[in-house]
Amino acid sequence: MTFGFYARNGYYGSAEARREVDRMATLNIEWICLVAIVLQDTFASTRQYRDFRQTPADDELRDIIDYIHGKGLKVQLRPMLECQDGAQRIQVSFPNEVEIIPGKPMTHWTRWFDSMVERTLHYASLAQRAGCEAYGLDSELDHTTHQQAHWLRVLAAARSVYHGHLTTGHTRIVDFVKELREHPDHWFRQLDSLGSSFYSPLGDGPDTTEEEMLARIQPDVAYYREAAALLGKPFYFAECGCCSTAGSIAKPFGWDNPGGYDGEGQARFLETILRAFWQEPWWMGLYWWKWEEQNDRPWLRDDPRGDKGFPVWQKPAGEVMKRWYSQ
Repeated sequence: MTFGFYARNGYYGSAEARREVDRMATLNIEWICLVAIVLQDTFASTRQYRDFRQTPADDELRDIIDYIHGKGLKVQLRPMLECQDGAQRIQVSFPNEVEIIPGKPMTHWTRWFDSMVERTLHYASLAQRAGCEAYGLDSELDHTTHQQAHWLRVLAAARSVYHGHLTTGHTRIVDFVKELREHPDHWFRQLDSLGSSFYSPLGDGPDTTEEEMLARIQPDVAYYREAAALLGKPFYFAECGCCSTAGSIAKPFGWDNPGGYDGEGQARFLETILRAFWQEPWWMGLYWWKWEEQNDRPWLRDDPRGDKGFPVWQKPAGEVMKRWYSQ
């Protein structure tokens, strides 16, 4: 389960955060992906930093990690980059490092990765001290994956201070199969596992049956099976979710889908994924996106029958989790 995306400074030290961990434990959730937001000014900025309002403090991260461990759950600590200008980390990209104008070399990639190394040393050290069972480099920095030498620098920094399970995640903008076929030395192979965001449409509307969804997901199963075989290490879904809005199975990633509450559709989406992947030996599982909504989206609360967002608490999808995760 993904917990605390965009949690502001102070949230993890609150009674509310501890209550949410208690609730997750009742659904037999075993792993929590704990998010710490870090910022850069724009998608084209080269400096990442902690923000006094939007980045959780280190002491509260330690406190909530200890609390999660006390409940018998495991933690992947995952800092996630956001941009102050509203752009997303998936849009981070820079020009090639060449010198067109004499004396003015373009060094954007080097400077951005210098900052990523510093960030990684900080949070991977924290993960080591806190006993986190896994450390995630980030999620969905898809337009950076070709920077092989720079990512190897980041991995070396992480390994120098953190001695647990090292991983990261990307969307299908990154063709894992193609990358791994064409680059035998790809930096992905230096990880302990690799995650993918999974928001594949599994139907055309709210009337799609679970069996129809199961048939539709089979090409995804085959694709990830091949990717895992090429990687030679486990795969998992670093993000995976669907809103409980009517028709969301056709656009699972959409927080802005029209329509009323449909908790059963969200539950069928999750049930289908678990049925399709559960027995695959290379599949480690999924981090549901997401446990709670930290940003105010009033339209998700306009149906008295229920919240229309990603969270599963007190919804049919939560019962699906509880049943499957008891196995």
